[in-house]
Amino acid sequence: MESNLDKIEGYWTLRAGGYSETILEQIEDGRYRHWLGIIEKHLPEGEGLKILDVGCGPGFFPIILGREGHSVTAVDYTEAMLDQARENCARFGVKAEFRRMDAQHLDFEDDSFDVVISRNLVWDLESPRAAYKEWLRVVKPKGKLMVFDGNHYLYIYDEEYAEAHEVDSGESLAHDHMNGVDGTIMERIAESLPLSRERRPQWDVDNLIEMGAKSIVVDTDGRDSHRIQVGGETLYLPGSFFICVTK
Repeated sequence: MESNLDKIEGYWTLRAGGYSETILEQIEDGRYRHWLGIIEKHLPEGEGLKILDVGCGPGFFPIILGREGHSVTAVDYTEAMLDQARENCARFGVKAEFRRMDAQHLDFEDDSFDVVISRNLVWDLESPRAAYKEWLRVVKPKGKLMVFDGNHYLYIYDEEYAEAHEVDSGESLAHDHMNGVDGTIMERIAESLPLSRERRPQWDVDNLIEMGAKSIVVDTDGRDSHRIQVGGETLYLPGSFFICVTK
C-alpha cells in the first residue's frame, strides 16, 4: 500500500517542472525581493552564513541566498525537485549542496547551521512536530529557524476558512504553471495531513514554545488573509505567514 509520503512525493514529482517555472519568474521579475527582504531583517550577524534550506523545491532559496554569498545546503525528498534545483542554480551561477532527505529525519549533526529556512513545506508534512524538533536540533545556539508557510487546506475542515475560501472562489489560491496536473490530487492527500485541521501560526507558536524556543517573531501576510463577519464581529483569518525562531 502506498504511503502518504510516497503520494506526496508523487504529486511533487508531477509538479516539479511547473513549480520551477514559477520560481524562475519570481526571481527574474524581482518578486524574490519580498522574501529576501524579510529574511535579511532576521539573519544572524556575519557574512557567508551556513544555511540549510529544508524542502528546497526547484531551488528558490539556494539561488537568492547563494547570490548573497551564503553557503547553502538544500534538501528535498523529491528527486525531480532536486534535479530542477541543480539545473536552476547552475543557470544563475550559484553553488549549493543538494541532498535527498526527509525533512522529518535529517542526517546532520546537532548545531550544524546558522540558519534553517523553509518555504511552503510544513503544511505538507505527516509529522510537522517531529520536523520542528529536527530543525531546532541542527540549528546552532542563538541561530535562527525561519518558516514561510500558510493555511493552505484548512478550508477542508474549518467552517470559517471554508466560508472565506468560498468567497474567494479559489482564484487567489490557484497555483501558477500547473501544466495539466490535477490539483485535487493534493487536496485529497491534504485531507489526511494533520495541519489541515489546525489554525496556524497559533499551532506553530504553541509547539515551538514547548520545544524551548527562546523567542518567536510572527508576521501574518495580509496579501491572502481574510476578514469575515462572525456574530457581528470581524474575524481575521491569516493565510500566509512568516515565523522566525531564535534557538
